[in-house]
Amino acid sequence: MHSETPDPDSPPAATSSRRRPTHRKGRATLTREGVGGAALEFLGSHGAAELTMRSLAGELGVSPRALYNYVEDRRDLITVAAEVFEARWSPPGLDPDRWRDSLRAYLRGLRAHYRRHPGMTTLALSENITTARHPAMLRNVDGLIGFFTEVGLPLRDAYLACMEAIRFVVGFVELQDRAYDRPPPDVDRADLEQVPPPWLRSGSGDDLPYLRRATDELAAESSDAVFEFAVDVLLEGLARRAIG
Repeated sequence: MHSETPDPDSPPAATSSRRRPTHRKGRATLTREGVGGAALEFLGSHGAAELTMRSLAGELGVSPRALYNYVEDRRDLITVAAEVFEARWSPPGLDPDRWRDSLRAYLRGLRAHYRRHPGMTTLALSENITTARHPAMLRNVDGLIGFFTEVGLPLRDAYLACMEAIRFVVGFVELQDRAYDRPPPDVDRADLEQVPPPWLRSGSGDDLPYLRRATDELAAESSDAVFEFAVDVLLEGLARRAIG
């Protein structure tokens, strides 16, 4: 009786544990963190829908079954990628005495970090994976809450301000920057800078006077300019909550 051919995309049977060599044929061998980092880079260049054990294995030049030595399945792979993503964020220092400039630099840095890895947050959410699990991320969140308390917010407001600042950056990257950085094939990048965007311009008739005026009078805006405007709004809102 012949045995069935194993599926290369399914986890291999459990084997006795042994210490794996750190190098093989002159090249460093894979590690769990390295596989997660490779998945993160894959997401930045291909997109979430294309990330599978088979496609990542092809990118790394190994068999799909080899990856199961380091991750359990695709969900575990995304979890490790999220952990690597969180560990790589090294925020600038926050100075309560220069809170406006300091917070602006922090938000710019956070935006750049998420922008380097587009789709990571959306993928983690769709897979129901906790994204703030790495100790480095937890320290960063704790530090931002502490910063808001040092500049005058009560703890409740400091916590909410921290969460809102992070949501603002993530939302901006996912909804604005992601389309601008990687426009769909049928979208012209210049259209993304139109104010209002093309889908709102089509509704600027006589019964929509302000949209019509905006279409006629407003100039194109880059994503950077829109981001800075949004940061200004956030800073002014915080200032009105008694930040000196």
